[in-house]
Amino acid sequence: MARHLRAAGHHVTFVASDAFGSSADDEEASVVRAHDLKSSGILRKVLRRGPMPTRGQGAATERAPSSLLTKVFVPDAHVVSWLPAAALAVRRTVTREEIDCVVTTGPPDSAHLAGLVLGSSRPAWLADFRDGWLFEPLREPFPTGLQKRLDATLERRVTLAADAITAATEPIAADLRRRYGVGAVTVSNGYDPSIGEEVVTVSLPALPTDRHLIIHTGALSGPRGRDPRPLFAALQRLGDEPSIGSQLTLVQVGPTFPADERLLGPLREKGLVLTLGVVPHASAIALQRRASALLLITSGDVSQSTGKLAEYLAARKPIIALAAGNEAARIVQETRTGVTVPPGDVDAIAAALRSAVTGELARAYAPRGLERYTYPGPAEAMAAVIEEAIARRATA
Repeated sequence: MARHLRAAGHHVTFVASDAFGSSADDEEASVVRAHDLKSSGILRKVLRRGPMPTRGQGAATERAPSSLLTKVFVPDAHVVSWLPAAALAVRRTVTREEIDCVVTTGPPDSAHLAGLVLGSSRPAWLADFRDGWLFEPLREPFPTGLQKRLDATLERRVTLAADAITAATEPIAADLRRRYGVGAVTVSNGYDPSIGEEVVTVSLPALPTDRHLIIHTGALSGPRGRDPRPLFAALQRLGDEPSIGSQLTLVQVGPTFPADERLLGPLREKGLVLTLGVVPHASAIALQRRASALLLITSGDVSQSTGKLAEYLAARKPIIALAAGNEAARIVQETRTGVTVPPGDVDAIAAALRSAVTGELARAYAPRGLERYTYPGPAEAMAAVIEEAIARRATA
């Protein structure tokens, strides 16, 4: 987003977490790192979180967060681990530089509070919802009524105080318009073609050359009830079909969780699954371009559509989307880039994987309308909303 906003003449400064360290181009890219307790070795040990995941460490596993992190702090644990330092960094940046608009992006939802605490003397403020806050949230419900009321109050205050609202998918924007009467605008996730410069030079792990590779990037399990077990069952079934199982391998690129590991082991032994662990972003993109098909796993939430889907669209490979009745399914169907099947339908998943081996999936691939999900399109849409926010603030 920033690359294309800058190309259009805007200056962009980031306030980001330092939990994963810094990048060599932080200064050039105007990145301000705010201290994040998430990376504290002592705290991670006390909370039994294990070490921070790092790139290239292999098939990394990560424990699920404890209830202390998910059930106590409102709206999320970042409100104590990162927000205090981030809010101070934002205030200093606004004071030091000529900032016309502050853009807060969540989740984590607590990131929006950095805009709220700036008060009435702030510049224009755009609150950007990549996922819903109360509407189909990534996190589990809070256990007490007091926490739920506080959470709802914070969402309401942010939504009504911001000068403009954007959302990654139309169901999120529509929900905010309905509940709060705000002019929420949809700005879709998108793929930045400039990353292609890095992709051509990366080195990739050894991959099977005699099999159709189904590439999945990101964690297999996840929030909102995203469940890979039907996929595992479908793979196990195809493993019993020698003509298909001997030609098919699911390549998992990203972290895995202990519950997944127990089910992945037997599939790995049969060559049906290859886990590569965490890799650099450019390597993940390059692997997507090596695929016979790309796998997307979603839940039943109608708003679900991830940035990964934009990468998949740009890879120009057929998509097998475990999605039904949500934004991801709509986008795949609308762009004619693959097949959608219910996430829990083992028979349908097996049939979709089988079609990747037989070539039926590739023959049906007929992409259209991908420009909406490719930069500079999303940046142009965001810039228009930012300009409206600045104008609205100036006349307030």
